[in-house]
Amino acid sequence: MRKHLWIGILLAGVCLYFAFRGISFRDLGASIVHAHPGPVLLALCLYLTGYYLRSVRWSVLIRPVQKISALALGPILVLGFFANNILPFRMGEFIRAHLCGTKFKISRTASLGSILLERIFDSIGFLSTFLTASLFYPFPRYMQMSAWILGGTCAFLIAGFLIVRVHQAAFYQLVDRSHLPAAWNSRLKHLTQHFIHSTSNITQPRYVFEAVALSLLIWSIEGTYLYLMARAFDLHLLYTQSFFLLFALGISVTIPQAPGAFGTFEFAGSKALALLNIPRLQGLTVILAVHGTQFFYIAVLGFLAMWKEGLNLHNLTSAE
Repeated sequence: MRKHLWIGILLAGVCLYFAFRGISFRDLGASIVHAHPGPVLLALCLYLTGYYLRSVRWSVLIRPVQKISALALGPILVLGFFANNILPFRMGEFIRAHLCGTKFKISRTASLGSILLERIFDSIGFLSTFLTASLFYPFPRYMQMSAWILGGTCAFLIAGFLIVRVHQAAFYQLVDRSHLPAAWNSRLKHLTQHFIHSTSNITQPRYVFEAVALSLLIWSIEGTYLYLMARAFDLHLLYTQSFFLLFALGISVTIPQAPGAFGTFEFAGSKALALLNIPRLQGLTVILAVHGTQFFYIAVLGFLAMWKEGLNLHNLTSAE
């Protein structure tokens, strides 16, 4: 794990070098302090709405396991995002499953299954930004390949869920024939049962429709957030261009990286804006503002959520 963490940190350093190469820090600082506060405040309010909608979607997806309100799930969801910012390898998803299982007395495997479903619907909503923006702008080949890989992975996972669910008895027979030790055999069946139960929503059209609709709304908010932040710095980004930028930033957080996506986020964002013929200084100013406000915002919400749940940083990271 440490080896991969150092790889992420090294990659962050390289990306930061190329993102800031030739940029005057004095000019960069002057650009940042001249932001208009109105669009920034509106963007942050909208961003908070997005997190509430994420909690609503998680409430929908975890319903087969237990009926839990979005308000109750909200602090746990925020803590997962907060942990992703301070820990490598998106460990926040596993911490979120652990905290959810502990708080609501449900299987951690079932909780993780609902989170995996959430990631699938997130990817579907995210890919819609690619399809929307591709109607207006040509994407570089590496972005097109990323979209195909992401879409293929989602299709593979959905097909896997459906196959295991439909052929659950056959899967158990296969486990029995594998000659695993009795304890492992029983444990694997137990985990599989919880996982299948937690992902049963994927076969119910009503829940799929709700999750897809919420995902599209969430990513629309993400794109609008970028649009408002650009306006705060007098960067007249077209609304459709904000979704081009959104896709590039989304792809940047899927590769090996340092905690918080530092470096990769700045490089991918400034590169995307350069493809839209935005001057590097102006583009990097917006990307730094976006990344900084997001990181600070999640940190504030994370500490508030820890206070509400009676946790501290040691408790949170030890859950890893």
